[in-house]
Parts: sequence; C-alpha cells; structure tokens
Amino acid sequence: MRFLMNYQNIPNDDVFDDSELLLIKYARSFYKTFKKNIKFIQILFPSYKPHYVTIIFSIFLYIFFFGYNIYFFNKYNPLFIREDVLINIGINREIISNKLHFHKLITATLVHPNIWSLIINTYYLINLGITVEKGYGRIHTIALMLFSSICGNLLMCATANCNEAQLGTSTILSGIMGLFLQEVTSNFKKIKGKIEIIGTYLFTIVPMYLTIAMFPHNGNIMGNLGGLFGGYCYPYIFNVIRMNRGPGNTARLVHIGLMGLFLISLILSLLIIKC
Repeated sequence: MRFLMNYQNIPNDDVFDDSELLLIKYARSFYKTFKKNIKFIQILFPSYKPHYVTIIFSIFLYIFFFGYNIYFFNKYNPLFIREDVLINIGINREIISNKLHFHKLITATLVHPNIWSLIINTYYLINLGITVEKGYGRIHTIALMLFSSICGNLLMCATANCNEAQLGTSTILSGIMGLFLQEVTSNFKKIKGKIEIIGTYLFTIVPMYLTIAMFPHNGNIMGNLGGLFGGYCYPYIFNVIRMNRGPGNTARLVHIGLMGLFLISLILSLLIIKC
C-alpha cells in the first residue's frame, strides 16, 4: 500500500488524472476496509454488490465444482477432484489435439481442481472483475473474460506436455491484469506518478500469481502470459479504450494482426503437431 500512499501526494493534473486508471481504482477500493460501520463481507470484497457479473459467475463456479466433486467423489481427498477426471475435463493437449475437443478451451475455465484454488481464484476474480465492470460495463467484462480465457488456454495447451491437465480462471485474472497494463502503457507519458503506478501494478500482480501458483493444475505461466496478452489487446481490437478517443487505425490493425497470427499459429500447432 506504500506505493498508493506516495501516489496520493502527487498533485492533480488538469489534463490527465492518474486516479482514473482502473489499477488505482482497484487498489483504492481496499481503503473501505479501514472505515467504521463496514459490513463483514466488505472486508474481503470492498465493492460487494450481488448484481456484479463476476459475483454471479463465481457462484456458478462453486456449483460446478461441488457438482463434479460429488459426481466423481474422491474418497481419499474429498475437496480435490480426482486426477483422472482432471485429465478428461481440463486443458489436456492429447485430448484437445487428437480428438479436437476445442470446446474445452472454454469449459475447462468453469472447473477448479480443488476447493482452495477455487477460493483464491474467485476472491481475485470478484474484486478485479468489479473494478473492470464499473469501468467498461457488463457486456465488455463478459467478453474480456471469454477472450482472455481462450487466448490463455490456447497458449497453455499448445505449449503443454501431453499428460498435463490445467483448469480454472487464472487466464481470466491474467486478462484483467493485461487490461490494467494496457491502460498504464497507453497513457504512460501523461501519468505523473510513474514509479508509484509501476509499484502498485507489481504489488497487485506478484502476490496474485504467487498465490495462484501454490496449487497444482491451477493454470501455468504460459496460460497466464496468453491471458495477459489477450487482455492487453482487447481494448485495441474491439475499440473500447476508456481513457481517450480510442486507438488509431494503425494501432488497431497492428493488434488485430498480432492477435490473428497468435491464434492461427496456436490452432495450427494443435492440429499439426499431435501427441
């Protein structure tokens, strides 16, 4: 929080207000936890309201997890889904490449390997997602989640070993961090508190990734990089940059081209290089 405290001592600028960055809005939301008369749930979720899309989505994630956990009951580890089930429902290169089960690039996001990864992922998903929804609206929040999930899961699958299995929403979380990064980089010259903004970003992303990485089958670094890239490109491709007039035609075409090459090359690698 030190980065944010330093940031607040920077004078406002008439042209560009650093506090409008979603990254700062997210970090500042936790100041509510120090106020009096706060509801208990707002300690964990400062901006909690039941209508936000990531809260609704998180409820479905718990339903999916307990549904799979009961149907494929693991008597040795009741709060963990069995290894053989993870391979069949998760991001598994052999199944997706050989049997062309490309739908799992989306459906694998809906299931988590254990209750602990589900709790951690939904904690970050709700808090980050609410910030995005306030800035971009519900439709773009859903589209960003879907887009970053596909980008991250494709890269994760194409670079995985044949016997690996990964699941969960870590690619969506990376997509949101990619969106934060896009706002920072596209406005970097106008930002007054550059060091503080960089520090706040690192202070946000590093603990999240370290926590996610504690659990097996909860995504990997390649999936996170793919999700980050998807989230970064999303505002350019769909022309929804929030803090200025939008990307120029050149910038938009460049990002569309890069994303096209990214997706086509990964799909071809899965179709051509079999396990």
